[in-house]
Amino acid sequence: MPVLLMGYVGGLKRKSPRLLTLYQTGFIALTHRHKSIYLFLFLFFFLFPLTGCGNLFYLSKLGWHQSFITFQSVPVQDVLSDDALEDAAKEKIRIIQAVKRYGEERLGLQRTGSYTKYFEIQGPALHVITASEKHRFHLHAWNFPIIGRVTYKSFFTKEGALKEKRSLEKKGYDTFLQQAAAYSTLGWLKDSIFSTMLRWDEPTLTNIILHEMAHATVYFKGETDLNEQLATFIGNRGSIDLLTEKYGPGSKEAALATDYQEDDLLFAGWIDQAHKRLSEFYDRPISKEEKLRGREDLFRSIQNDFREMKHQFKTDCYKDVERVELNNAVILAYRQYFHRLDRWENLYDAKGRDLRKVVEFLKEIQASGDKKVLASFLE
Repeated sequence: MPVLLMGYVGGLKRKSPRLLTLYQTGFIALTHRHKSIYLFLFLFFFLFPLTGCGNLFYLSKLGWHQSFITFQSVPVQDVLSDDALEDAAKEKIRIIQAVKRYGEERLGLQRTGSYTKYFEIQGPALHVITASEKHRFHLHAWNFPIIGRVTYKSFFTKEGALKEKRSLEKKGYDTFLQQAAAYSTLGWLKDSIFSTMLRWDEPTLTNIILHEMAHATVYFKGETDLNEQLATFIGNRGSIDLLTEKYGPGSKEAALATDYQEDDLLFAGWIDQAHKRLSEFYDRPISKEEKLRGREDLFRSIQNDFREMKHQFKTDCYKDVERVELNNAVILAYRQYFHRLDRWENLYDAKGRDLRKVVEFLKEIQASGDKKVLASFLE
């Protein structure tokens, strides 16, 4: 399913969670196996006339994996009544359900059947690959039915992602492989609660659920950056508003949600400055070979800038960035989520600091198909 390409890339707002003890889901495997096959066949024949042969095998594999998840997931009620699951994990499930209600009832996010089932997972939800040309900022893009042009590609298996990474590198691209903490099927299917979610702190959990709900509510075809940035903003601001209302403005939960947003804004400034410096260098009238040699000094300088500013972060969610080997794909992958996040605060202010009004405004823009109005707010 190509809609799986819309995923929240993890590791930026949380520590890597330890996995829960395996929850016993095997008892439903045989019961629902035939349903998985039916869904796979439906997806296969539905997508066949909409895509070329090159993407067909990839899409069929996504469809198979997603159908497995969909029909192997356990109803939340069964999980909550299972004595084998820790009370703390059950409480996180209840938090997810409360966040979903808040998003639907208070923010006007799309009502879906998501997060009503639970799936045990033994690693990242998805592996996401981004690629760019080496001598300039130009993302490699993939075209898919329904969602259109996207500038990253998702895989359920690390092996599949690594194979794509090697293929792109042989063609001369920079690449960046990330792990996704969660993803949205844009309302086409009921997204499950993954077991790894239950190790996140409440602000992170709230943020990511609202982020993915935003994808299911507002989606601009072929606009990867816009989609990710609006979802990042809604996740950040929505988590602050919800936790402030729930615990109070001086609470540690609301404070941590605010710290996450402030760290995102700080990181956004660094990534935008890095992009500006490199863009100016790539625009110089020099040969491709000179650009490839000269960019390495710039990457080292940009990484040093990060090391000098890292003490300003209030959380440890960006602690591993200084160990990432920078290239064009890395810069652009981060920028997709964080470019000029401050502009969204301007839109929030213009709508009376009412997030529901922001969501309604985005829905209206989507329905009209005229993004010029939105662009005027984001200047």
